Amino acid sequence: MSNQNSHKPGYKHTPLGWIPEEWKIKSLLDDIESLDAGISVNSINEAPINGEPAILKTSAVNGGFFYPEQKKRIIADDIRRAKLNPRANSIIISRMNTPELVGECGYVSKTFENLFLPDRLWQTRFYPNSEVNVQWLNYLLNAPRYKTKIKSIATGTSNSMKNISKEAFLNIAYISPSTNEQRRIAAILSTWDEAIAKTQQLIAQLQQRNKGLMQQLLTGAKRLSGFTGEWNEIHFSDAFTERNETGYGSLDLLSVGSMGIYPQSQSEKRDTSNADKSKYKRICPDDIGYNTMRMWQGRSALSQLEGIVSPAYTIVTPKANQSSLFYSFLFKLPSIVHKFFRNSQGLVEDTLNCKFKDFGIVTVKVPEYNEQITIADVLIKANEVIQLHEQKLAALQQQKKGLMQKLLTGEVRVK
Repeated sequence: MSNQNSHKPGYKHTPLGWIPEEWKIKSLLDDIESLDAGISVNSINEAPINGEPAILKTSAVNGGFFYPEQKKRIIADDIRRAKLNPRANSIIISRMNTPELVGECGYVSKTFENLFLPDRLWQTRFYPNSEVNVQWLNYLLNAPRYKTKIKSIATGTSNSMKNISKEAFLNIAYISPSTNEQRRIAAILSTWDEAIAKTQQLIAQLQQRNKGLMQQLLTGAKRLSGFTGEWNEIHFSDAFTERNETGYGSLDLLSVGSMGIYPQSQSEKRDTSNADKSKYKRICPDDIGYNTMRMWQGRSALSQLEGIVSPAYTIVTPKANQSSLFYSFLFKLPSIVHKFFRNSQGLVEDTLNCKFKDFGIVTVKVPEYNEQITIADVLIKANEVIQLHEQKLAALQQQKKGLMQKLLTGEVRVK
């Protein structure tokens, strides 16, 4: 706990900082009798069918959660060797993993009879007389302070793989409230977890719905009310011209990402080279920019800004009575992305490119302008619903982070 509680009544100073007077300092070995490791068995990286025995992947624990669906099928000859099942009310720990993932912990709420741990995962076994609330302890181990400590004790000469020893892990000291307060803290944080999980599930459902909506509206399989006109087959060169303007080096440098076009000053990957910006291409509002070598992967975005982008991009401008907003959705449709792939030029995928001449010969059926505008408006509104729930999710995650900091350190007490 920080020094902000140093003058508050009811707190004491300890080697781990200021904590409530009745809280104790313990080590994990005070409650954990053993860290049981699984056995590595031969497996196939396929999902098991009809409850077949499966071995967990190391990705089964991450961010404080246990993901039993992260598993692979055990080959028949090795099933008898698998021994350790995930048990209810325990914690699984990734003892050997990459520097980023080593030490990840996840709480197991129920027993899984047909799942087994590999040797790279530990499972806690507590003393019979231990009074620790296991779910609370899992929250504690996933608090930033303890995650940092766990990763710091991982050893290994390889930058790709680190290992934690049982002795080092069990000797980690921590601050502990009473069992009743542990239980109440866990109940509060689990409420936030439930809200986060439900919001994530809703977002996934909405994203799946939007995929179906795009498929129906952008292909004409579903028509909006009031539109009955024929869809006409065109080449993309009938709808767009190429903007190939250079010499605008004084304009802001923009980045083209999967979510849109934005100032490169907001990008994590900034262009720090001293390249001649006079050769960069101008892009304007209502233009669509796409990565010439990645259009077959759906790498395109609609611009709302004027600026310059790398020469690696192709810039297309809509002709009269063509909605670039409509086409920005159309260019993400899997069937259209596949057409870009088929028309890209190159011997291998790493060298495939879709220049304007290749882009322009792609054919597609499209509606007249007013229907294009209306379809795009429906899809925009559908995306806005998802964005609202994503904002709610971010708020819940931030709230939980703040609660963990205050509750797990005793800064705020649960009455």
